[in-house]
Order: sequence, then C-alpha cells, then structure tokens
Amino acid sequence: MDQALVAKGGVHKCRSLGLIVILTVASIMLWDVPSVAWLLAPVKIFVTALHELGHAVACLATGGSVSGLTIVSDNSGHGGLTMCRGGNPFVYDQTGYLGTAFFGCLFILIGRFPLVAKTMLFLIGLGIGTASLILMPADLVQPGSILQGIGSIAWGLTIAAALIWCGLKLRPALAQFLLLFLAVQTALNALTDVWLLIQLSLGLYPVSTFSDATNMAEMTHIPAFIWSLLWGLVSLLMLAGTLWLSYRPGRRRATPI
Repeated sequence: MDQALVAKGGVHKCRSLGLIVILTVASIMLWDVPSVAWLLAPVKIFVTALHELGHAVACLATGGSVSGLTIVSDNSGHGGLTMCRGGNPFVYDQTGYLGTAFFGCLFILIGRFPLVAKTMLFLIGLGIGTASLILMPADLVQPGSILQGIGSIAWGLTIAAALIWCGLKLRPALAQFLLLFLAVQTALNALTDVWLLIQLSLGLYPVSTFSDATNMAEMTHIPAFIWSLLWGLVSLLMLAGTLWLSYRPGRRRATPI
C-alpha cells in the first residue's frame, strides 16, 4: 500500500474533523447573537428547503404528486410547506425532519473528500433549482400564497445559483469548508427544530397549528410528542453513527479523493 496516499488521506480526515469541531463550537457560541443570526438567515432557508425536499421526494417515490412547495414562512408557524396528493403520508410526513438529518449526515460523509464536495454542492444546488422551477410555481395560482410562492422561488433560485457556482468555481479546499459548514448548520438546525417540535407537541408554546408530528398523531393515534421524540432520537443516532463511521479511531483510507 502506498504510504504517501495513506498519509495524505489521514491529513484530509483530520482536517475535515477539525473543521467540524471548530464550526460546531463557533455556531453554538454565536447562535443567539442577533447579527450572526441575520447573516445565517439564508442558511436557515436552505435547511428549510432540504426539509421540504425530504417530503417532496418521499411523496413522489411513494406514487404521489406534489402540487406546491414553499420554503418561506407563512406567518402561521410553518417555515415551509409541501402539498402532496396521493402517495403514502405515513412515509412522507416523517421525511421532513429525518430527511434534514439525512442530508446533514450525507454532507459530513462527503465533506471528507474535497473534490467530491464540489460535486455535492453542484448537485444539491441543481436539486433546489429544479424544485424552484417545477414545484414552487404552483403556489403562484393558489389563493393566499402568491407572495409566499414568489419569495420561495426567489430564495430557491438564489440559493441554487450560489451552490452551483460554488460547485463549479470554488477550489476543492474551499468547497470542502463550505460543505462542512452547511453540514454543521444542517445538523444543528435539524436537532433544534425537533427540540422545538417536541415543546410544541407538549403545548409549551401557545401556538395552535398543524405540524408533521400532529399529522402523524392524527393518522396513528400515537401522541405527537412521541413522534417528535422518536425523530429526535433517530436524528441523534444518525449523526452519531455518521461521525463514528467517518472518523472512528484506527480508520484508514487507502485512496484519498
């Protein structure tokens, strides 16, 4: 085995793990700083897009159709909405929060490889752009959701264009840094969103609106709190498993990408 390749692979591995640790600590420390929260607003919309794409992909995969998709707030307690017809709601109602966690795990895995990080940025930008052009325009003809539809398309295309440009133009090291930054933000948002959902399900906030958890409760007669807690635990296990598989002690990579 080429020892130079092994050594280089170890450098990539240590660098990506170090970036994850630094970005996580910095994000937690600056989480409540108003100016930082304002700067991270596009990232939160990006995470919302991943959440809604999780619903949409599962709906389509189970034989349904998507009649609309938004990624901006409707001022009724929803950061975004996916309107599904047909398909299997037991599956697609769960793939919002779990889908976000899945994307965070995927970004962590891919983030170990600088060159593949460029491809990942391009592909996720292409996916959001496609959804913006195909799924979001339906909201423009829905009464009461025109402004939400316009805002969703504008944000979706802006984020898509930025990610595609980064995937094509950034140097591999910068692409790796950006993907790991998005991985940390996606994972942290996935966990905090589930925690908020748990509190909403327990009635700790005076908000009366439907959610993925209340939809599941209505369908299965299992309390929304249980679904929220289950998604939180599964998300934590997914993230812990991803970090262990990617950076466990003694792991060796023969060929860095």
